[in-house]
Amino acid sequence: MALAGMAGSDGVSFEGGAALLQGGKAFPGSTIYYGGHVKDHKKVSLFTLLPDERPSPAAAGTEALKQQETIAPAYYSQLEKREGKWQLLNNKTSAGENNPLPALNPLRQLEELERMDKKVSEETGAASGTRVLRIELTAAQAHEQLAAELEQEMQALRPGRGFSDAGAAAGRKQQATEAMVALWEKRNSEMKLRLEQAEIKTVYHLTVDTRHSLPKRLAWTRVVSYPGAANRSADETYVMEVSFYGYR
Repeated sequence: MALAGMAGSDGVSFEGGAALLQGGKAFPGSTIYYGGHVKDHKKVSLFTLLPDERPSPAAAGTEALKQQETIAPAYYSQLEKREGKWQLLNNKTSAGENNPLPALNPLRQLEELERMDKKVSEETGAASGTRVLRIELTAAQAHEQLAAELEQEMQALRPGRGFSDAGAAAGRKQQATEAMVALWEKRNSEMKLRLEQAEIKTVYHLTVDTRHSLPKRLAWTRVVSYPGAANRSADETYVMEVSFYGYR
């Protein structure tokens, strides 16, 4: 419904924030505030914001986000939807495999949410002219979503195997890289095993303008817990919130 409403708009701006928490505290460098614009339904620009650049409390995110002080480095990204897929414009994107912005593309998030297995209910007490939908992914879908994200991140970190140089220096370089690959494979196996043992609960809250059927706010909370762990502070919580404004 919300995406259908956006189809009648030429563009929109958005601002949001995201953080990964453990024991109520953010992982170092995990908190990010960002803004961006959508143009022609298929072009998205994203850029990081400093906390004091946020013009309104609505864009600040949840209380957990507001309390964090560890801010990620500056990034920017541009994406375009081609043949049904969002593609990164490399010449208009911060270099580096750690750029978090492409994953925060709100249009892609809304599109994926439409396709996922979920249970939808309507929250009470919404402000006049709005509806708040509570969208909880099924347990299997929540696992599948996180597994796909982690697989993509791990593949981006995988050391290269190719060598074109000859000689002893190249041999030492190859040995070092092979050791790095072995370590990567070990860490990748550990990650998959840990994911198999995890319980994942993923809930979205989508606020929709009822008059125009346009999304006003999307909030996302994912809690990853480990039932066998003695210390519940090992639970990880990912929080994200993005607000849309300036439809045109």
